[in-house]
Amino acid sequence: MKNKMSQAGFTLIELIAVMVILGILAAVIIPRISTLTSGAYESNVRSMYGVIKNEVSAQAVKAAMTGGALGHRERYPEIDNAAAANYYLEQWVDEYDTDMWGSSQIENGLANTNKHLGTGDVHVVVFEYAPHGISSTDLEDRYHIYYAAITTTQGDANGYDYDGYVMWASQDADLDTNGDVEIAITNNANTIASTTANGDTPITDLTFIMSP
Repeated sequence: MKNKMSQAGFTLIELIAVMVILGILAAVIIPRISTLTSGAYESNVRSMYGVIKNEVSAQAVKAAMTGGALGHRERYPEIDNAAAANYYLEQWVDEYDTDMWGSSQIENGLANTNKHLGTGDVHVVVFEYAPHGISSTDLEDRYHIYYAAITTTQGDANGYDYDGYVMWASQDADLDTNGDVEIAITNNANTIASTTANGDTPITDLTFIMSP
């Protein structure tokens, strides 16, 4: 009696079919994973944006309640360019991931033609989000949030400063870790126009001006 030999392994056609299926799955799944990851990064930026926005608003209300030389007016926190790195993160945010977030200041980073006390620009604080590590050499997926206190036309006319503020956010698309999105404030400080510089991509719905 002859013993029938069972076939072992896969045929070439079966292997090709498996490779084709895996290729199709990779083409469908990998872009979706990338999209989900990018969405998660931007969600973290949006959360931090909201935290900072609430904090500066709370400080303005506190200034109005306590009064001072300018009376009971809302006054948004002016940025100190000499403050240490991460100073505003530590002062304004209760909890944050020190491995992924950092902050620094840009001296005279924003033109404000309505500034009452003197002339010139105002300082800007930049909050940087680096999901792969703030000190990492991996420069992909980095984001920036900007804040600056401004003087509006109304404040200028009535003799007080920093009665408004601007905030905006961008993704560092050119991988240089620098905040490159410029914001231009109109003379009446009621609108702002964002322009892209050096490859950064503004997040359009995270561009805000507070102007009474």
